[in-house]
Amino acid sequence: MTINKIINIGDKSISPTSSPFVIAEIGSNFNQDIDLAKKLISIAAESKADAVKFQLFDSKTLYPDGGDMYKIFKSIELNPKWIKELKSTAEDLGLIFMASCFDFKSVDVIEEAGVVAHKIASSEATNLDLVAYIASTQKPIFLSTGMCDSVDVQEAINACLNFGNDQICLLQCTAQYPLKIEDANLRVISTFKSIYNCNVGFSDHSLSNIQAVTAIGLGANIFEKHITLDKSSSGPDHFYALEPNQLKLYIDEIHEAFESLGSGIKKMSDSEKKEGRRDGLYYSDDFLKGDSLSQAKVIIKRPALDIRSRYLGMIIKAKLKHNVFKDDPIKWEDLEF
Repeated sequence: MTINKIINIGDKSISPTSSPFVIAEIGSNFNQDIDLAKKLISIAAESKADAVKFQLFDSKTLYPDGGDMYKIFKSIELNPKWIKELKSTAEDLGLIFMASCFDFKSVDVIEEAGVVAHKIASSEATNLDLVAYIASTQKPIFLSTGMCDSVDVQEAINACLNFGNDQICLLQCTAQYPLKIEDANLRVISTFKSIYNCNVGFSDHSLSNIQAVTAIGLGANIFEKHITLDKSSSGPDHFYALEPNQLKLYIDEIHEAFESLGSGIKKMSDSEKKEGRRDGLYYSDDFLKGDSLSQAKVIIKRPALDIRSRYLGMIIKAKLKHNVFKDDPIKWEDLEF
């Protein structure tokens, strides 16, 4: 079994040629305030994100000793009773709701809420029991690969495929907050695409938009970015997250970069055809359907809106499929050979 290249999530379809799919990572930046969480969902929608994502974990399960790490995680824990309400808020705004789960119980909570896709955090990519449990839902998976080497990535993919789940999107990620430029290693995007021939994205912890725009050029079509209402807020993920205006710019620039990629076919653009200094072929007069073209019936002039002058010899004696008019550019679809 290989990874599926077309991933359908709700009413959205992700493929290697589709426009960028952007996940606004709210994470813990809602400060345990459901109203702030809803505000951030609204900001994601206004910025034209495709999805929002939270983190769901049970602090006691992660840190049963009740030590310092337990206290830190407890202070940013999402109340599982809010999941359905937050999901409803997101969906009312046209967003897909997701959560990174760190334990089996949390997976059950979001499954009960009816999520349509799962995100596996970098920290859990090597927790193969959890990966397999999520894969068993048979729903699309976004797999972050921070802290992973190539073997870790392959094992996580195998854990999904072994459960018959081929709906995997790989995200290049460096588990560094914020991400240093020299550690972005964006060429991994090309490596993943070459090896797995699947949808590949970038879980972006950088402090600029340059890395995301570069990732577009390497074929990334999924982006995850932390958002916040205020970078100066207390908490582990606020300071490197994007504020509302920054998020909108980030998404706009990603889509602009994607649009600039074009088709990959070297050809004249429409504006070049109109303005370029190239000779084209035109009708010298009005002619009727069935007439044969001769050199006298063709004039050469600029711009080259359709057939270029170099094809003059090829079109002589071709018959017209329909009536044509003086000074119209000659088109291949006009001609019958």
